[in-house]
Amino acid sequence: MLQRSGELAPTSADIAVASKAQERDDGLFRSPSRQWWLVICLTLFSTLAYIDKNIIVLMMRSIQTDLNLTFTQTTLAVGTAFAFANVLIGIPAGWMADRYQRRAIVAVAVALWSLMAILCGVATSFLTLFLVRAGVGMAEGLLPPSSYSLIKDGVSPSRHGRAFSIFGMSVLVGTGLAFVVGGLLIGYVVSHDFSGVLLLGQMKPWAIAIALVGLAGFPIALLAFTFAEPARQTSRAKSEVSFAEIWRFIGKERAILIPLAGVSVAHAMLTNSLNLWVPPLLNLRFGLTPAQMGFPLGMLLLIAGPIGLIAAGSLIDKLDATGRYGSAITAILVSVPLALLAIAHALVPTLTQFWIVQGSLLLFATTYLVVTSTVIARIAPSAMMGRLIALYLVIQGVLGIGIAPTLTALVVEHVFVGTAQPIPTSMATVHGLYGVIGLIFAVLLYLGFRHRQA
Repeated sequence: MLQRSGELAPTSADIAVASKAQERDDGLFRSPSRQWWLVICLTLFSTLAYIDKNIIVLMMRSIQTDLNLTFTQTTLAVGTAFAFANVLIGIPAGWMADRYQRRAIVAVAVALWSLMAILCGVATSFLTLFLVRAGVGMAEGLLPPSSYSLIKDGVSPSRHGRAFSIFGMSVLVGTGLAFVVGGLLIGYVVSHDFSGVLLLGQMKPWAIAIALVGLAGFPIALLAFTFAEPARQTSRAKSEVSFAEIWRFIGKERAILIPLAGVSVAHAMLTNSLNLWVPPLLNLRFGLTPAQMGFPLGMLLLIAGPIGLIAAGSLIDKLDATGRYGSAITAILVSVPLALLAIAHALVPTLTQFWIVQGSLLLFATTYLVVTSTVIARIAPSAMMGRLIALYLVIQGVLGIGIAPTLTALVVEHVFVGTAQPIPTSMATVHGLYGVIGLIFAVLLYLGFRHRQA
């Protein structure tokens, strides 16, 4: 229920007691199997979104050649158009998640981005490719706020950590599959004749691969109707919350929400800068080609990342069940090795050591997703969950995707230019700084929880 001004928000101990009571309330939470089915469906949707988002990266050179584009045009159409639309839709998507049926929003989002992905395959110019990629970004931006809100209301609080960690796995699994399966798919398309297939027969091989992934989205979208829309955990009188009330809530809970933003943004900037700069690093230091680096990078994403997320989610649930500050403690435990590994990552002398550090980094790098979502689900009223999580996602997107890789480039070109190893030194410096900042905010988050309960 939405708290009135002046009321104290529930403490961690209150949450643990409430969780047990809610577990016994069959009218509020369905059976565990139905709860996990909801999580599985949402994770599948999000995984498909990340496959659609990233698989086109493998085809960038072919797209550039076939559409007669410049490097700048190709990057703008494939990357910038997607990111701009994805961030722009964030807050409206959160508003819709708080107001309308989330299951329907999810189904429409999956179907819409699948259609836009197919249209990418029939693009014939920079403008048409730019517009349809923006359409993919906008449609995929509709998914996260409704998904987080559905998990908050459809999964019992004692399972939130694990549920959000499983959903967070979609980032890694989807990106990994985009590289691993994407390469196999384009190889299959090139070696088979599609000339007699309706619509696909007139497309280039890269376009057919993208269209096939898009076509898979339509039947998958129907899974949204295999789980029920969970009731919102708020009173009817408080079912609608204004943006002014959300800002007042942020101000009231600033001791937690501001450090949480610091942790999530620092780790998002570290993760996204790593994603972009690892390939150039591998090429420069160890002479690997894209074909040689793609499979191991994809497999580490598929293996190490999900293990780290599941471990973090389980630890949060276990600590919260005992009345401790699970998310804050987990953030601290993750931030210490993350800062150390971020510094060592680009400077290790051998390729074997690099893969070990890369895998270790991935164990911790995306745990900020489960920390962020669990904290917000713990303290935020259901009626503002969509918009509040959307606000964090927008900030992470703007600073993590839009700015962090460029900041690393600026350090390479203006701080360490002329040195023996400008890229490795810049990566160690910038990424290490992100790790240290994340650790500082993780400690402040823990202190915020202690102050809140005092």
